[in-house]
Amino acid sequence: MVPSMRPRRFLVALALGACSVLAACSAESDPEGDDPSLSEENAVRVDTSSPQARAQYDANVAFVNGYRARCTAPRTGKKRVLVTGFGRFQSITDNATGRMVAGLLPGLAYPETAAPPAGEIDPPAKQLAVGFGTVRLPISGDVEVCAMVLPVFWDLAAVLAAKEIEAFGPDMVLMNGVAGGRQDVWIELGAVNKAATLDDGSDQLRPLPDDPSRQAPILTRGPAERANLLSWSSTLAAAKASREASADEREGGVRFGDVVLGAKLAGYPRGSNTYLCNNITYVVGYLMDNPGTTVSLLRASVRVAGKSNDVRARISRDMRTTPRVFMHWPSELARVHTARGRGLMLGVIDAQIAHPTSDAPTRGKKADAAPDLAGGPTF
Repeated sequence: MVPSMRPRRFLVALALGACSVLAACSAESDPEGDDPSLSEENAVRVDTSSPQARAQYDANVAFVNGYRARCTAPRTGKKRVLVTGFGRFQSITDNATGRMVAGLLPGLAYPETAAPPAGEIDPPAKQLAVGFGTVRLPISGDVEVCAMVLPVFWDLAAVLAAKEIEAFGPDMVLMNGVAGGRQDVWIELGAVNKAATLDDGSDQLRPLPDDPSRQAPILTRGPAERANLLSWSSTLAAAKASREASADEREGGVRFGDVVLGAKLAGYPRGSNTYLCNNITYVVGYLMDNPGTTVSLLRASVRVAGKSNDVRARISRDMRTTPRVFMHWPSELARVHTARGRGLMLGVIDAQIAHPTSDAPTRGKKADAAPDLAGGPTF
């Protein structure tokens, strides 16, 4: 994630305008890479050393292991798009991307939840909304959409998305999160193999790196960086055109153009983009590019005998040529111009699904980033 899509102390640290007792008899140290069934080992362990963290962890693992894909309708020949947004987390009690995605389909409701009382788990099931339906686009016509509002939990969001990708077989994957209150829409060129040591939306779980002075890699043997795949010129042009067409429209006394300032390609690595937005982008991209590879995700820092201590994930479909991207949005779109933001989102989808052969999907290049979003160790 980036500035607004991260905990409050991360906001202070970066100052950017804009993502105790276990069952003692059964605990043992976590072995590293000792499972020959794994094609890849995940370096991100979450700190489960307190009873409360372990309780949250057990709830997350039980939920995701029992989750069954919901976008399972047989193919009809129409193009398919999987779109994700996020729900509440910490100071973001109303997430613009979850609102926009929920509004794509009739009957799909944004999860209206509140943080639980201190000492209680934050149930992941209540923060998930998934729907399937058809959306008519100006150029592409009818497109089948699997829409997901995801909980802001480490690795959990990525695994849920991967399960739906496996079942749905989309022709495009568009993932979304919020950044600053008012800003440009950022179309992310890539993701990095780093996980910030910050609590997720549950306020209970955070990555525990082996070296406290460094961020943990998401995948031990994964590449340091992963480029996204998109028809960059077509989608960027569509985002800009949609913004310009609605710039002077007002809602609540606020111009759309004063909330969405423009659209830009965002570079990588960016030190601020190592939270959950980056986590889902990197993991989903890796699984799509490595069909059949099993990864160990959401690993407990201390293993407990008789319980699940990680989550295994893979995508068996060959999705290597399927466009996938992450977009960061102004968080104020949760309050005003939500529908116009959704319209911009649909414009990007339409441009990709109907992209001309002259703008075939390519891997994101750092050199194409806007100068103010080129990246760096702190931003």
